[in-house]
Amino acid sequence: MNTLKRLILLIVYLPCMFACKSKTDTLYTKLSENIYEINNQYFYDEKVHIYLIVLKDKLLLFDIPAYSEDLETFITSFKKPVYAILSHGSCGIEDGTKWQSRINLKVYAHSKDENHPWLKMKPDFFFSEIPFFADNIEVIYTPGHSRGAICLLEKKSKSLFTGDTVYGDKTGNIKDFRKESYTEYENLNDRLSSCKKLLKYDFENIYPFHYEMIKKTAKERLQIYLNVK
Repeated sequence: MNTLKRLILLIVYLPCMFACKSKTDTLYTKLSENIYEINNQYFYDEKVHIYLIVLKDKLLLFDIPAYSEDLETFITSFKKPVYAILSHGSCGIEDGTKWQSRINLKVYAHSKDENHPWLKMKPDFFFSEIPFFADNIEVIYTPGHSRGAICLLEKKSKSLFTGDTVYGDKTGNIKDFRKESYTEYENLNDRLSSCKKLLKYDFENIYPFHYEMIKKTAKERLQIYLNVK
């Protein structure tokens, strides 16, 4: 390739290269007025989604992000007490202990996941009765992926945070979890029942832990997957 062609390609692709890097390096993505996704989060080398919900008098993390000083600066900039609720036991990562000591993070997990084999930290509260965080937040008990799995509904944006209870695929449909292998702490029938339970709620978006988000059409997609009219 001659020098002129190299120069032309550099001029054409250099802005894209910087744009892509900037997007990757962004600490968070704002999903709605009060909901952020914490970027660059990985679970055993797989990209996952962690969320921060800004409430009137507190911040609520849905699952726990890896610790960084930049993220601590962002979270503490809101000047509100910070809480976290685990979608299921395996999301209680070791960094949760660091967040507890650094910013006094208070962590909630369902009592049925107290002995989850992948729980790497000690939550502050194991609950059996559903906790209250705000009028626009509803915690929903959805066993199946684990015995203590929960989902969380943010009513204002009609967003359902689902952990690994249900998630999207790259086509915008529900990823078929019926074909997955199951461990001793999972139950497929319970998971399907929990997904049917979710259809009672008013939501448009599914924000999961693994795999893809579904925006605007999430409830319809879940109805189709479950063959429920």
